[in-house]
Amino acid sequence: MLEAALREIGWGAASRRRALTALREWLAPLFDRGRSPADLIDAPRPQSTPVPRLSQDEVVAMADHMAMLVTDAAPRSTARALAIRDRAIVEVLYGSALRRQEVCDLVLSSLDFENELVSVVGKGGYSRTVPMTEPCVDAFREWLGEGRPRLAAMSGLTAASRARVFLSRTGAALDGATVYRIVNRGLESLGRRGGPHLLRHAAATHLLEGPGGRDGAHLRVVQEFLGHSSIATTERYTGVTTKALQETLRRAHPRG
Repeated sequence: MLEAALREIGWGAASRRRALTALREWLAPLFDRGRSPADLIDAPRPQSTPVPRLSQDEVVAMADHMAMLVTDAAPRSTARALAIRDRAIVEVLYGSALRRQEVCDLVLSSLDFENELVSVVGKGGYSRTVPMTEPCVDAFREWLGEGRPRLAAMSGLTAASRARVFLSRTGAALDGATVYRIVNRGLESLGRRGGPHLLRHAAATHLLEGPGGRDGAHLRVVQEFLGHSSIATTERYTGVTTKALQETLRRAHPRG
């Protein structure tokens, strides 16, 4: 009854849960063996907020917008160098599904253009090597060939940024807040808001869906791509349900 009353007046699940926990702790000393009537009340389960999704068409439109900003900027200007950098960041966030901090920590030696691979140090110091898309490779080449040298020459490199792939306007190593702002500005061109997590999530879900919604990647491949230690994390992250797995089994398994 209490839980329903709190819900009726507009309390969210987390607030209701905290209120019931406080009530239990307050009443427990008043009853034998630490039991109270509040223990009979089922606390609401936390509800995870679904990650907003970007469609494949939206990501293409955002990438086109970032490329247009490069084209529209004046040649050999700081604005053009920054636009080139921002395009490369968006391409690697989506093309290689990197985390925001992984982008900030990229070093020049981690880029393998011959094999179109990038080496990443993720959470817990776990290293992985992931492929780059062709647009990502092109964006990196333009950044390293034109954009980065201009910012480095204007401001000079700090000791911390000398080996880093991405630089700030002042020549310092790029920070996560700047990466967030870059992505949010790109998303605003779609009428959306958000940060790098949306592009990483989009990369994972689009891999599973495949181009045009067909011939998607195997869940294990996506797990390695994202750098998840457990496939259960990948399932939760991409919204893969038991029903979806059953449908895949029926469609793809020889005895499905």
